Amino acid sequence: MYWYTKNLSKKLVLFAGLALGLHACSSPEVEKKSEQKAQAYFDIPSFIQQEIDSLKQANPTVNKTVTKDKEEETKDLKIKDWDNEFSSFKAIDLNKPAYAGFIELDTVDSVIEYNFTNPDLDLACVRIAFNEEGKVKMLSVDKHVKNTLYQTSEFLVYEKGNFYIVEKNQNVRVMGENYYKVQGNLKADKAL
Repeated sequence: MYWYTKNLSKKLVLFAGLALGLHACSSPEVEKKSEQKAQAYFDIPSFIQQEIDSLKQANPTVNKTVTKDKEEETKDLKIKDWDNEFSSFKAIDLNKPAYAGFIELDTVDSVIEYNFTNPDLDLACVRIAFNEEGKVKMLSVDKHVKNTLYQTSEFLVYEKGNFYIVEKNQNVRVMGENYYKVQGNLKADKAL
């Protein structure tokens, strides 16, 4: 019986060492490093959140034009919910795992262009233009979704401190085509 308990304690020590080794491999520090490697592309959600926070603080008047199919209405107003107003922009995340391996990067002058090589993905192209100081001055996004029920194309543009556009064209198989566009021109009440 002694040999059995002697071998059992060796096995327990070996098992405990193996468990500790595996635990070390999955430590938060290692996971954090792998997350940092995954953040290879520009962080659009963080940038848009900074813009939302800035716009909330500046509270500019917006000359907003909404177009639905062929009807159009324009008003000067204060935006009460910038998070909702910029939700389409904030949803664009180049670092989603679904996009991994499908992004081709092209840089010309101060513009970075992300092209998506898989036509099944919702993003087609994202362009980010930078000013001389290296800060984002304009962001544009082309999105396309196509399946058996509907086809949607969406175009988003944001020029820092100047304007934003959300344009959507949707063709639903049974309901037909819908066109929607929002353009907000920021007025210089306060400097952004």
